[in-house]
Amino acid sequence: MKDGAFIQKMLQKGADAREKTKTAFDHLSLTQLDWKPAEESWSIGQCLDHLIVSDCSYFPAFKKNMEGKFKMSFWEKSSPFSSLFGKILTSQVQEFSKKKLKTPAVFYPSEDHIDAVILERFYKHLDTLLEYIASFTEVDVDKIHITSPALKFVTYSLRKAIILLLQHEHRHINQALAVIQLKEFPPQ
Repeated sequence: MKDGAFIQKMLQKGADAREKTKTAFDHLSLTQLDWKPAEESWSIGQCLDHLIVSDCSYFPAFKKNMEGKFKMSFWEKSSPFSSLFGKILTSQVQEFSKKKLKTPAVFYPSEDHIDAVILERFYKHLDTLLEYIASFTEVDVDKIHITSPALKFVTYSLRKAIILLLQHEHRHINQALAVIQLKEFPPQ
């Protein structure tokens, strides 16, 4: 069904992610954005880069949907597991992390040092994500199913994809906020 109230709620969640990011990270130096607490940990910049990489993998399907050119594949139409996959993913990828999850390789952030425009790139990316979400007010977010960019046999509704992406935004912004709280975090 068309669900304008849901879309507005998700757009607000996206605006909240932007505000949380601006408040916490806009004043940081590149050294601080690129600092990692341990070799296997992510820096603040890598958390933001990961969001850009993972969210952008959904953009081709979102763009086709926005343009009215999206056609569900046979599997997207007929998978008996779409509801289950959507439920599992949205319950696992929560805003406040209950446990660490393994990131699919396709979603890894850059291993290199983060560039000086990571925040600018993140805000531009977030604008694009929110534009796509805003365009879904006239589509049935429950009937349209898309394929996961990470696992081609996993499908879920557009509603679940939107929820997943915005919970994921907040999850990694919260992860980045935790980096600032570490006593080893470098001063300006």
